[in-house]
Amino acid sequence: MAFPPRFLTGDSKTFGGFTSTSRWPTLVQNMIDDLDSELSTKIKGTNVYLQGQIILKQLLELKQEIKQDKKLRSFTEEEIRIAQVPLSFNEYLSEFNDATWQHAEWLFTEVYLYRRVNVYFRMQSLWYNFDIFNKVKQHAFHSSYYGVIELAIKYQSLETELENISDPTILKTLFEEFIEISLWGNATDLSLLTNVTLEDIKSLQGEKTRADSRAKILVNDSENAWELLFSKTSNKQEVIRVDFVLDNSGFELYADLMLASFLLKSKLATKCIFHCKDIPYMVSDVMLKDFDILVKDLQDRKFFPIADEHKQHADTLDFFAKAVTQFVTDGSLEFVENSFWTCAMDYTYIDPSEIKYNGDKVHADLLNSDLVIFKGDLNYRKLTGDRTWKRTTPWPEAIGSLASSGVTTLSLRTCKADVQVALDEGVDEKLSALWEKDHPNQGSWWCCSGKYAVICYCDGKQ
Repeated sequence: MAFPPRFLTGDSKTFGGFTSTSRWPTLVQNMIDDLDSELSTKIKGTNVYLQGQIILKQLLELKQEIKQDKKLRSFTEEEIRIAQVPLSFNEYLSEFNDATWQHAEWLFTEVYLYRRVNVYFRMQSLWYNFDIFNKVKQHAFHSSYYGVIELAIKYQSLETELENISDPTILKTLFEEFIEISLWGNATDLSLLTNVTLEDIKSLQGEKTRADSRAKILVNDSENAWELLFSKTSNKQEVIRVDFVLDNSGFELYADLMLASFLLKSKLATKCIFHCKDIPYMVSDVMLKDFDILVKDLQDRKFFPIADEHKQHADTLDFFAKAVTQFVTDGSLEFVENSFWTCAMDYTYIDPSEIKYNGDKVHADLLNSDLVIFKGDLNYRKLTGDRTWKRTTPWPEAIGSLASSGVTTLSLRTCKADVQVALDEGVDEKLSALWEKDHPNQGSWWCCSGKYAVICYCDGKQ
């Protein structure tokens, strides 16, 4: 089967085209501002200050490079060695040697941008491990207080009951609730998060709330994942492993931990493995360090002071922090990293034959998982190759060889990019017409708005 071409940064009237010309220069300027702020805390003339000034100059040059649509340069041998740049970047650029910032494949160029920035920091020894996005991550999580406390209260009220729920209908409903909490985890608007108390689940009002929330989920294969895990639990499978290929840190990681904690407490899983990024990436993506930071934030009353209306729940954040820490201590929750997740390669490279990109090792590992949950928009783009598929293309067709790889996958995605598949006939046309009313000449951008979501499942046996 011939695959359609990938979205390009030069495609007119696309979100990718807008990203390359408008969003990326702004993004780099934000990095410049944050590094400048960090340098103001350093003593002028010291090595750390001077090295920081070198990085600052490089970021300023990068911003101009993007705005002037310069050619994408290859990484030097020294950069590859010191900054541990995967060879796949230069291999791509040798094949597409005329690629520029506004005339290249969007997926590759976006990942390349973050790798270029990471190289600047890693080439300066005193900044090698500095996360330029940490300030932004922390600010976003701090701003999520009400969402954080609300979910912690709900989880604490349920936690003691989860191990003893005998009614499959209630357990299934809770599963759907926690899946949706994870799905919408990059939005702290609690109107997107439905109630998860047992009382609300049993009420007509709770039923209506869930129905209203799910109207925004255009494809919902969560029942397939439920049936898979419930059957394994019912058959008393000794080890039930669920993997998360993570997206954002902060509130979304917190929401993912909620889902994992629910799965572990309810015995729908006995082991959860969280796959992190190995470099600061896509501004807010999860690194290994971000779990420890999140736990500390939950326990820090200066970071999250308890508001007066929540005084009766003063220990609720500590409760959840201790719960997830215990999961790590007893080995049922594990965080790992692999450079594969920060390459620009799409996920057809999760294939036993793809040795040079670590695809074979990733594949061999994920074959041991009962369910692999891919979080967020970028993972969706990599699953589908970020290609110009018809929006009614079946999900197994769009994910290529991964559909027959033996790896069972579930994609939880809020829609924030041009690529979209698996829609019923007429859905795209209807939503495009609605979006066009308020956004002239941008009707198809409804799927870049973050207001809609999809949950897509494949058993890996297609």
